[in-house]
Amino acid sequence: MKIRYYFMSMALMAVASVSFTACDDDDPVDEPVYVIGGDKSDSDIKLSADTIRVKIGEANRAAIPVESSTGTVQAFSLNPDVAEVVMVDGVPMVEGFKNGLAGVMVSDADNNYKKLTVSVYTTDVMEVSHTSFTFTTPLGGSSTNNEASVTLGNGGYTISSDNAAVRATIDEETGAIAITATSRVDPFTAILTVKDASGLSATIAVTVEATFDPFTPEQIQNILALDESAVWGDCKDPSDGNTPYYYGWRDWGYGAWVNTTEDGKQFLGWWCESYGSDLGGLKIEYPVGTAVNKEVSGKLYFQYSNIAWYSCYTYDGTVTLLEDNETRTVVIFNQVDTQNQRLNRGYVVLYK
Repeated sequence: MKIRYYFMSMALMAVASVSFTACDDDDPVDEPVYVIGGDKSDSDIKLSADTIRVKIGEANRAAIPVESSTGTVQAFSLNPDVAEVVMVDGVPMVEGFKNGLAGVMVSDADNNYKKLTVSVYTTDVMEVSHTSFTFTTPLGGSSTNNEASVTLGNGGYTISSDNAAVRATIDEETGAIAITATSRVDPFTAILTVKDASGLSATIAVTVEATFDPFTPEQIQNILALDESAVWGDCKDPSDGNTPYYYGWRDWGYGAWVNTTEDGKQFLGWWCESYGSDLGGLKIEYPVGTAVNKEVSGKLYFQYSNIAWYSCYTYDGTVTLLEDNETRTVVIFNQVDTQNQRLNRGYVVLYK
């Protein structure tokens, strides 16, 4: 059987050989056979760089960095809105139109292709409106400044800070900057670093100092200008605001103004008790008979709510009676908390 199959295979091979070599009298003798790609040389187009930077403007056109190629080089842009290829004296050049990245396909006479990445930019130097700021806030307090901005750059802006006590945000397109600084016991300087899409950078030095005065003269005048009873506190507790939770409901019958004396102590503020529950408030304690504009030892009581939130917090500190007459009493409180690096403070304005 093996011999039989062997002879059959030999016969088929012979027939196949005749079929491949036979030709008509009309067929050309020794006609060449062309293989796709057979004429292509082993050469390849080479670029001296895969990425180039091109500044916006006709005067800043850049040559395509071709190191070697076969025949004439041609190119076209994949992102003509960012950069376009223009012919200058028969040489393809790249012209940038707006900040961003563009792809350029480059080819030669052998149909070899390479992709070139073009980074289009506006400027080689970044500039910012301010190179330094100084913030002064009550200890532990924060302040925000919106004056800074990028005045010259290439867009795609980011900003970072080397100190968690200074935070900053930046508009990616316009370069507008907002800086928020929180003071500490000791003065310090943080460095903000602004970068753009092309890798340029600039820095802003932010110096932060603390004041241990609870209220500025302007804030004192604003407190004295209030024409109705008010309470306000800024202290270290987990509350969601600077006024007691139920304070806004006082017109609905919740809570009551406090103006009482006990054991030689004066208590002034607003507190809420409803259906037998102590819902919280704010009040300041100081000695009975305290003179106006004299600093004395006292306490601040603050409770946001004890239904589901927080306990009552008590702070020992300094009280100053700003005004006390038949019409109203105005009192402020402060405590310097160096351990938590903050100034706990508050005020009560009570019309009688």
